[in-house]
Amino acid sequence: MNWKICSKFLKIAYCSGIVGLTVLMSIRDSRTNLKHEAVIEAGSAISIDGFFDKTPDDAAFITDISSIDTSIPAVYNLKVRHDLIFTDTVSLKIEDATGPSAEGRIKKIFSYEAIPEASDMVDHVYDISGVASIEYAEKPDIKGGGIFRIPIRLTDNYGNQSVVYAGLAVISDDSAPVIHGINNITIVQGQTPDISTGIYATDNYSQNISVRIDASKLNKDVPGTYEIIYTATDDAGNKTREVSTVTVTKKPAPKKKVKKKTVTKKKTVTRVKKKAKTSYYSREADRMANALIKKLRRSNNVETARAIFNWVHKNVHYVHSSSRFSGKRAAYQGLKYHSGNCRVFAYTCQLLLNKAGIRNMIVTRYPITSTEHFWNLVYMNGGWYHCDATPFRSHPSVYFKLTDSQLDKYHRFKKSKYPARAKS
Repeated sequence: MNWKICSKFLKIAYCSGIVGLTVLMSIRDSRTNLKHEAVIEAGSAISIDGFFDKTPDDAAFITDISSIDTSIPAVYNLKVRHDLIFTDTVSLKIEDATGPSAEGRIKKIFSYEAIPEASDMVDHVYDISGVASIEYAEKPDIKGGGIFRIPIRLTDNYGNQSVVYAGLAVISDDSAPVIHGINNITIVQGQTPDISTGIYATDNYSQNISVRIDASKLNKDVPGTYEIIYTATDDAGNKTREVSTVTVTKKPAPKKKVKKKTVTKKKTVTRVKKKAKTSYYSREADRMANALIKKLRRSNNVETARAIFNWVHKNVHYVHSSSRFSGKRAAYQGLKYHSGNCRVFAYTCQLLLNKAGIRNMIVTRYPITSTEHFWNLVYMNGGWYHCDATPFRSHPSVYFKLTDSQLDKYHRFKKSKYPARAKS
């Protein structure tokens, strides 16, 4: 064989081997560099870099990834191209491996109250896949009061959990209420003692505490000394019991009249009927109401009525009593002593409404259950509405501008006795 031809053939074979080896090495390196599976956290962005140890300059997705919702865990098969000539199928896994986030709240309660729901102890709760449960990781014993750092466990729909801490300040109320205005009373046989005027209770935490008066042992017609028992209980169950006495003295015997013989000339006498004098209670109630309504009057009847009921609700203390004062006497009790039963609340509101020129009337509970109850019907915005300033444990705010359908079981009444009420 010609040496020159042989030399050319050997050169061609060598070059082909070098090229082939280079291609094989490139294929091997590209396959090694490629990751056939990538995992991302739900809500993260999809990146081509996740599929390579060292991302080639020309690496790109062939599959359109714009429609993939990364907030939902799932698996997708994607096609990518790289290193000029290569096309491969890769797997993208979207997983939710992060627990929910939240901020713990700080709350204050009394030791006699129930621990709030765990969900009420956290704010700004978030998880991309949704929160399945919020619960106490450890529930404290709060009976003794104190400040607690409480772990709250949050679990998402994929079982991921996280724990945040909330603060709970528990106030232990072990102080009983204080009853004010109790005095011993002396009356003459047959008189009715006033055992409720000026009686009210205060407490370091609870408000609108009622005072129950037990006068069951009193007999005003029989001389003797009788106990009157006053009891006040706060929301924590702390109770105060105070005792006063009513002393009934014997009614003095009437003096015998001695007839005197007198000689009188017959005279023609013209009798003039004297006008009945206004009672002290009526005059004083009017005077106080006239002064107060100047402060409570507003731009319209609705707002004036609202101011009246709010004032009475806030400033008059409820005292449980069987006293059946007349209208002006009851209003005097409320305005002067700031205490009384539901009759006092209703008639105090009525007097102030009358002074403001607002039509109103008293409503009586019917049928009567264990006790009577009184409240007001007030004419506002072209209709009659129920209003009640008396505080209730189950309803601490004022009942104002209510229709029949909005009343509770404590406000039953004989509907035919009163004018048609507003429907809304």
